[in-house]
Amino acid sequence: MMLLAAAPAPAAPLADRIEIAATPQPVARIRVKNTDLSVRVALGFDKALLLNAAPAARARLRAFPLIGKQTFKSNLMPGGSALIRGNLYDVAIAGRPAATTPTIWFDKDLSDDDDGVVSILAVPAEHVVVTQAGAPAGGLIYGIGRKGRGDAAMIAQIGGEKVHVILDLKSAETLFNGRAAQLMEKVGMIRRSGKVGLWHPFPATALPFERVVPMPGAVILGLPLIAPAARITEARAKELDARAKAGTSSAEQDDDAITVTASHRKAQPPWVLIGRDLLNYCSRIELDRPGVRWALTCKFPNT
Repeated sequence: MMLLAAAPAPAAPLADRIEIAATPQPVARIRVKNTDLSVRVALGFDKALLLNAAPAARARLRAFPLIGKQTFKSNLMPGGSALIRGNLYDVAIAGRPAATTPTIWFDKDLSDDDDGVVSILAVPAEHVVVTQAGAPAGGLIYGIGRKGRGDAAMIAQIGGEKVHVILDLKSAETLFNGRAAQLMEKVGMIRRSGKVGLWHPFPATALPFERVVPMPGAVILGLPLIAPAARITEARAKELDARAKAGTSSAEQDDDAITVTASHRKAQPPWVLIGRDLLNYCSRIELDRPGVRWALTCKFPNT
Protein backbone atom coordinates (compact mmCIF):
# COMPACT_ATOMS: atom_id res chain seq x y z
CA MET A 1 0.00 0.00 0.00
CA MET A 2 1.32 3.44 -0.90
CA LEU A 3 0.01 6.70 0.55
CA LEU A 4 1.04 10.09 -0.81
CA ALA A 5 0.77 13.47 0.88
CA ALA A 6 2.29 16.92 0.81
CA ALA A 7 5.19 17.15 3.26
CA PRO A 8 3.95 18.88 6.44
CA ALA A 9 5.93 21.22 8.62
CA PRO A 10 8.43 19.33 10.80
CA ALA A 11 6.65 17.64 13.70
CA ALA A 12 7.57 18.29 17.31
CA PRO A 13 10.31 15.92 18.46
CA LEU A 14 9.07 12.63 19.84
CA ALA A 15 10.66 10.91 22.81
CA ASP A 16 11.07 7.74 20.76
CA ARG A 17 12.57 9.17 17.59
CA ILE A 18 16.18 9.05 16.45
CA GLU A 19 17.74 10.75 13.42
CA ILE A 20 20.92 9.59 11.67
CA ALA A 21 22.59 11.81 9.10
CA ALA A 22 23.85 10.21 5.88
CA THR A 23 27.24 11.77 4.97
CA PRO A 24 26.98 10.19 2.40
CA GLN A 25 26.16 6.89 4.17
CA PRO A 26 24.31 6.70 7.50
CA VAL A 27 26.79 5.54 10.14
CA ALA A 28 26.25 4.73 13.82
CA ARG A 29 28.53 4.04 16.74
CA ILE A 30 27.73 0.80 18.50
CA ARG A 31 28.96 -0.94 21.62
CA VAL A 32 29.13 -4.71 21.94
CA LYS A 33 30.98 -6.59 24.71
CA ASN A 34 32.56 -3.32 25.96
CA THR A 35 33.99 -2.64 22.48
CA ASP A 36 33.13 0.45 20.43
CA LEU A 37 32.67 -0.03 16.68
CA SER A 38 31.49 2.05 13.74
CA VAL A 39 28.97 0.47 11.36
CA ARG A 40 26.92 1.52 8.37
CA VAL A 41 23.15 1.59 8.91
CA ALA A 42 21.47 -0.41 6.13
CA LEU A 43 17.83 -0.25 5.06
CA GLY A 44 17.52 -3.53 3.19
CA PHE A 45 17.58 -6.39 5.69
CA ASP A 46 15.84 -7.43 8.88
CA LYS A 47 17.10 -6.93 12.46
CA ALA A 48 20.75 -8.02 12.67
CA LEU A 49 24.32 -6.81 13.13
CA LEU A 50 26.77 -8.06 10.47
CA LEU A 51 30.49 -7.62 11.13
CA ASN A 52 33.79 -8.13 9.38
CA ALA A 53 36.01 -10.76 11.00
CA ALA A 54 38.63 -8.33 12.40
CA PRO A 55 36.28 -6.18 14.52
CA ALA A 56 34.48 -9.32 15.72
CA ALA A 57 37.81 -10.67 16.92
CA ARG A 58 38.60 -7.31 18.55
CA ALA A 59 35.32 -7.54 20.48
CA ARG A 60 36.15 -11.16 21.43
CA LEU A 61 32.90 -12.49 20.04
CA ARG A 62 32.29 -16.21 20.29
CA ALA A 63 29.97 -18.32 18.15
CA PHE A 64 26.97 -19.99 19.74
CA PRO A 65 27.92 -23.63 20.48
CA LEU A 66 27.24 -26.27 17.81
CA ILE A 67 24.98 -24.20 15.54
CA GLY A 68 26.88 -20.91 15.61
CA LYS A 69 29.22 -21.75 12.73
CA GLN A 70 27.83 -22.39 9.27
CA THR A 71 28.43 -21.92 5.55
CA PHE A 72 26.34 -19.10 4.14
CA LYS A 73 25.61 -19.36 0.42
CA SER A 74 24.78 -16.28 -1.65
CA ASN A 75 25.31 -15.79 -5.34
CA LEU A 76 26.15 -12.13 -4.63
CA MET A 77 29.25 -12.90 -2.52
CA PRO A 78 32.78 -13.52 -3.83
CA GLY A 79 32.98 -17.22 -4.61
CA GLY A 80 29.29 -17.68 -3.86
CA SER A 81 29.66 -18.44 -0.13
CA ALA A 82 31.24 -17.43 3.17
CA LEU A 83 31.89 -19.03 6.53
CA ILE A 84 29.81 -17.24 9.15
CA ARG A 85 29.71 -17.35 12.92
CA GLY A 86 26.87 -16.00 15.01
CA ASN A 87 25.39 -15.44 18.44
CA LEU A 88 22.98 -13.18 20.32
CA TYR A 89 24.58 -10.14 21.95
CA ASP A 90 23.39 -7.05 23.76
CA VAL A 91 24.23 -4.21 21.36
CA ALA A 92 23.93 -0.49 22.15
CA ILE A 93 23.34 1.55 18.98
CA ALA A 94 23.73 5.33 18.67
CA GLY A 95 23.80 5.80 22.43
CA ARG A 96 20.54 3.93 22.99
CA PRO A 97 20.18 1.28 25.71
CA ALA A 98 21.55 -2.10 24.67
CA ALA A 99 19.12 -4.58 23.13
CA THR A 100 19.58 -8.25 22.24
CA THR A 101 20.54 -8.41 18.58
CA PRO A 102 21.37 -11.35 16.28
CA THR A 103 25.06 -10.80 15.49
CA ILE A 104 26.89 -12.50 12.62
CA TRP A 105 30.48 -12.15 11.47
CA PHE A 106 31.97 -13.28 8.17
CA ASP A 107 35.31 -14.71 7.10
CA LYS A 108 35.18 -12.35 4.09
CA ASP A 109 34.98 -8.57 4.27
CA LEU A 110 31.37 -7.49 4.31
CA SER A 111 32.18 -3.78 4.39
CA ASP A 112 35.30 -1.92 3.24
CA ASP A 113 34.57 1.45 4.84
CA ASP A 114 33.33 0.51 8.33
CA ASP A 115 33.47 -2.37 10.81
CA GLY A 116 30.26 -3.81 9.42
CA VAL A 117 26.59 -3.15 8.79
CA VAL A 118 23.62 -2.93 11.14
CA SER A 119 20.00 -3.09 10.06
CA ILE A 120 17.94 0.02 10.71
CA LEU A 121 15.44 -2.38 12.29
CA ALA A 122 17.99 -3.07 15.04
CA VAL A 123 17.89 0.59 16.15
CA PRO A 124 15.57 0.62 19.20
CA ALA A 125 13.21 3.48 18.41
CA GLU A 126 9.65 3.71 17.12
CA HIS A 127 10.73 6.16 14.41
CA VAL A 128 14.23 5.94 12.91
CA VAL A 129 14.94 8.68 10.36
CA VAL A 130 17.86 8.86 7.94
CA THR A 131 18.40 12.45 6.79
CA GLN A 132 20.22 13.49 3.61
CA ALA A 133 21.29 17.12 3.61
CA GLY A 134 22.27 16.98 -0.05
CA ALA A 135 18.81 15.96 -1.25
CA PRO A 136 16.28 18.52 -2.52
CA ALA A 137 14.23 20.04 0.29
CA GLY A 138 10.47 19.60 0.50
CA GLY A 139 8.52 17.40 -1.85
CA LEU A 140 5.97 14.72 -1.05
CA ILE A 141 5.80 11.96 1.55
CA TYR A 142 5.60 8.49 0.03
CA GLY A 143 4.24 6.06 2.63
CA ILE A 144 4.86 2.45 1.61
CA GLY A 145 3.77 -0.51 3.70
CA ARG A 146 6.32 -3.15 4.72
CA LYS A 147 5.66 -6.90 4.61
CA GLY A 148 5.38 -7.04 8.39
CA ARG A 149 6.56 -5.43 11.62
CA GLY A 150 9.93 -7.18 11.53
CA ASP A 151 10.46 -6.88 7.78
CA ALA A 152 12.54 -4.37 5.84
CA ALA A 153 11.12 -5.48 2.47
CA MET A 154 8.06 -4.24 0.65
CA ILE A 155 5.94 -6.11 -1.90
CA ALA A 156 5.04 -4.84 -5.37
CA GLN A 157 2.73 -6.47 -7.89
CA ILE A 158 4.17 -6.58 -11.43
CA GLY A 159 2.63 -8.64 -14.20
CA GLY A 160 0.48 -10.52 -11.70
CA GLU A 161 3.49 -11.63 -9.59
CA LYS A 162 4.76 -10.54 -6.19
CA VAL A 163 8.12 -8.76 -6.31
CA HIS A 164 10.23 -8.16 -3.19
CA VAL A 165 11.50 -4.56 -3.00
CA ILE A 166 14.17 -3.19 -0.65
CA LEU A 167 15.90 0.18 -0.15
CA ASP A 168 19.70 0.43 -0.41
CA LEU A 169 21.66 3.68 0.00
CA LYS A 170 24.93 1.87 -0.81
CA SER A 171 24.02 0.94 -4.40
CA ALA A 172 24.44 3.71 -6.98
CA GLU A 173 21.76 2.16 -9.19
CA THR A 174 18.29 0.71 -8.78
CA LEU A 175 18.78 -2.97 -9.62
CA PHE A 176 16.36 -5.65 -10.88
CA ASN A 177 17.22 -9.31 -10.91
CA GLY A 178 16.62 -11.18 -14.16
CA ARG A 179 13.12 -12.34 -13.29
CA ALA A 180 11.94 -8.89 -12.19
CA ALA A 181 13.36 -7.33 -15.36
CA GLN A 182 11.56 -9.95 -17.44
CA LEU A 183 8.25 -9.04 -15.79
CA MET A 184 8.84 -5.32 -16.34
CA GLU A 185 9.66 -5.83 -19.99
CA LYS A 186 6.52 -7.91 -20.40
CA VAL A 187 4.25 -5.17 -19.04
CA GLY A 188 6.04 -2.40 -20.94
CA MET A 189 7.75 -0.65 -18.00
CA ILE A 190 11.32 -0.76 -19.37
CA ARG A 191 13.37 -1.42 -22.48
CA ARG A 192 16.95 -2.65 -22.78
CA SER A 193 19.77 -0.25 -23.70
CA GLY A 194 22.69 -2.60 -24.48
CA LYS A 195 24.95 -0.58 -22.12
CA VAL A 196 26.75 -2.48 -19.40
CA GLY A 197 27.94 -1.51 -15.92
CA LEU A 198 29.11 -3.25 -12.76
CA TRP A 199 27.39 -3.60 -9.39
CA HIS A 200 29.47 -3.98 -6.22
CA PRO A 201 27.27 -5.51 -3.49
CA PHE A 202 30.37 -6.61 -1.52
CA PRO A 203 34.07 -5.75 -1.59
CA ALA A 204 35.86 -7.78 -4.29
CA THR A 205 32.55 -8.44 -6.06
CA ALA A 206 31.74 -6.89 -9.45
CA LEU A 207 28.56 -8.25 -11.03
CA PRO A 208 27.49 -7.08 -14.49
CA PHE A 209 24.20 -5.39 -15.27
CA GLU A 210 22.55 -3.86 -18.32
CA ARG A 211 21.21 -0.34 -18.01
CA VAL A 212 17.54 -0.13 -18.90
CA VAL A 213 15.37 2.78 -19.99
CA PRO A 214 12.14 3.34 -18.03
CA MET A 215 9.08 4.08 -20.10
CA PRO A 216 7.15 7.29 -19.35
CA GLY A 217 5.15 6.98 -16.14
CA ALA A 218 6.84 3.76 -14.98
CA VAL A 219 6.75 3.47 -11.19
CA ILE A 220 7.34 0.86 -8.49
CA LEU A 221 5.22 1.28 -5.36
CA GLY A 222 4.53 4.83 -6.48
CA LEU A 223 8.23 5.69 -6.83
CA PRO A 224 9.48 6.72 -10.29
CA LEU A 225 12.13 4.74 -12.12
CA ILE A 226 15.04 7.10 -12.77
CA ALA A 227 18.25 5.28 -13.82
CA PRO A 228 17.66 1.55 -13.27
CA ALA A 229 19.59 -1.51 -14.41
CA ALA A 230 18.97 -5.24 -14.74
CA ARG A 231 21.32 -8.06 -13.71
CA ILE A 232 22.72 -10.09 -16.60
CA THR A 233 25.16 -12.97 -16.85
CA GLU A 234 28.87 -12.36 -17.33
CA ALA A 235 28.69 -14.06 -20.74
CA ARG A 236 25.86 -11.80 -21.90
CA ALA A 237 27.66 -8.72 -20.60
CA LYS A 238 30.79 -9.57 -22.58
CA GLU A 239 28.66 -9.83 -25.71
CA LEU A 240 27.35 -6.33 -25.07
CA ASP A 241 30.33 -4.40 -23.74
CA ALA A 242 34.04 -5.06 -23.31
CA ARG A 243 34.02 -3.36 -19.90
CA ALA A 244 32.34 -6.47 -18.54
CA LYS A 245 35.73 -8.19 -18.63
CA ALA A 246 36.35 -6.43 -15.31
CA GLY A 247 33.54 -8.46 -13.73
CA THR A 248 34.13 -11.17 -11.16
CA SER A 249 31.02 -13.31 -11.38
CA SER A 250 31.00 -17.09 -11.77
CA ALA A 251 28.31 -19.37 -13.17
CA GLU A 252 26.90 -19.75 -9.65
CA GLN A 253 26.60 -15.97 -9.30
CA ASP A 254 24.59 -15.81 -12.53
CA ASP A 255 21.51 -17.35 -10.86
CA ASP A 256 19.92 -13.99 -10.05
CA ALA A 257 20.48 -12.88 -13.66
CA ILE A 258 18.70 -15.83 -15.31
CA THR A 259 15.31 -14.94 -16.74
CA VAL A 260 13.95 -18.30 -17.83
CA THR A 261 13.54 -21.64 -16.10
CA ALA A 262 16.03 -24.25 -17.30
CA SER A 263 15.91 -27.98 -16.76
CA HIS A 264 18.70 -27.90 -14.16
CA ARG A 265 17.82 -24.77 -12.21
CA LYS A 266 14.92 -22.48 -11.44
CA ALA A 267 14.76 -18.74 -11.91
CA GLN A 268 15.07 -16.84 -8.63
CA PRO A 269 12.04 -15.06 -7.19
CA PRO A 270 11.82 -11.51 -8.58
CA TRP A 271 13.48 -8.76 -6.53
CA VAL A 272 14.14 -5.04 -6.89
CA LEU A 273 16.76 -3.02 -5.01
CA ILE A 274 16.02 0.72 -5.00
CA GLY A 275 19.34 2.59 -5.02
CA ARG A 276 20.75 6.10 -4.82
CA ASP A 277 19.67 7.10 -8.33
CA LEU A 278 16.23 7.44 -6.72
CA LEU A 279 16.96 7.79 -2.99
CA ASN A 280 19.30 10.77 -3.50
CA TYR A 281 16.12 12.79 -4.12
CA CYS A 282 14.78 11.90 -0.63
CA SER A 283 15.73 14.24 2.21
CA ARG A 284 14.19 11.93 4.84
CA ILE A 285 13.84 8.15 4.89
CA GLU A 286 11.86 7.03 7.92
CA LEU A 287 11.32 3.59 9.40
CA ASP A 288 7.85 4.03 10.91
CA ARG A 289 7.45 1.07 13.25
CA PRO A 290 3.91 1.82 14.50
CA GLY A 291 2.73 2.34 10.91
CA VAL A 292 4.57 -0.78 9.64
CA ARG A 293 5.82 1.28 6.71
CA TRP A 294 8.57 3.34 5.18
CA ALA A 295 7.90 7.08 4.87
CA LEU A 296 10.08 8.77 2.23
CA THR A 297 10.10 12.56 1.84
CA CYS A 298 11.25 13.08 -1.75
CA LYS A 299 11.31 15.77 -4.40
CA PHE A 300 11.82 14.02 -7.72
CA PRO A 301 12.62 15.76 -11.01
CA ASN A 302 9.58 17.13 -12.83
CA THR A 303 7.32 16.79 -9.76
